[in-house]
Amino acid sequence: MRVAEKVSALDLDEYQQAARQVLRHPLITASYPDRATLPLVRKWASQLRVDLAETLGYTLVTGGDTVRLRRVQDTLDATRPAYTRARKPFDRRRYAYLVLALSVLGRAGTQIALSELADAVAAEAGRVDGLGMDTERKADRDAFVDAVAWLETRGALRMADGSAVDWVNDPEHAEALYDIDREITGAVYAPSRVLQHLNSVTDLLGDAASAGPEQGINAERRRTGRRARRLALEQPVVYYADVDEGLRGQLRAPALAEDLERLTGLPLERRAEGVALINTGGRLTDVTFPGTGTVAQAALLLCARIAGYLASSRHRVELLPAATAAERLADASARIDAALPARSGVTAL
Repeated sequence: MRVAEKVSALDLDEYQQAARQVLRHPLITASYPDRATLPLVRKWASQLRVDLAETLGYTLVTGGDTVRLRRVQDTLDATRPAYTRARKPFDRRRYAYLVLALSVLGRAGTQIALSELADAVAAEAGRVDGLGMDTERKADRDAFVDAVAWLETRGALRMADGSAVDWVNDPEHAEALYDIDREITGAVYAPSRVLQHLNSVTDLLGDAASAGPEQGINAERRRTGRRARRLALEQPVVYYADVDEGLRGQLRAPALAEDLERLTGLPLERRAEGVALINTGGRLTDVTFPGTGTVAQAALLLCARIAGYLASSRHRVELLPAATAAERLADASARIDAALPARSGVTAL
């Protein structure tokens, strides 16, 4: 089946813009990322739902005022963190407060005061070893309000009165009141597995539908093709040395480039080492390369110096073996799994 099969040549650019918005923002609401995106994506939702499922194995879920893309993760990826109000990546404490806030909001009514939400999150955090939350400490209040601001940006919470910043600075004399959008809070958290049944973070990886009734060589080829497209789309570059022979063949197939280019409007570049989807104009990411600033420019100069050193015939260089994708995954998953709580009771059940 051809990608964008029912999209005319005149409408293809608009369709690709909608596809890029969905891939860049897995949760789209009436106000996030802007007010123009939801109508655009809803216009093409039917075709996008078919194309994303067929080419990538993704599920597009549309609600009254939300569009949610349920991705399939093939590897652990730390390149798309949540950001604080100061545009710094979330730390583990902020992620924990975010999840606990969602849990509290799921049991709340239509409105909630910031202090009430903070007290409820603090009570839940106190039950988690090594976490805790003390509303008397400004650092904890800052971390908590970063999580609340993340939800507010996406429309899950809407400020009705007061100021969160004032509450952080003086919780005794300031307050904030939020309206709760239950549809959005329900769409934010959409795990692909029942988390209580997981023994490792790697259990979240892979396509749950791949273990379905469809069997045979053609079904396996389709699953491998979807995984190859996901890797080329989600990773800055895919090296042939990092994948098995089946994926290598799919990455070299002309159909992969045709499908991704028609879906996103971005060209796929092939090199001897692998493939990369070229993000011209920064249309599919919020991280530009090369970046601006002293550190980015120094890194580019260092890369050029290293490349020149390696290319020089005057030097004999012993290249150290780089970690493979499987080794990097094993290392990252071991560090994450080390923080999982003991679940002997769940395992026994």
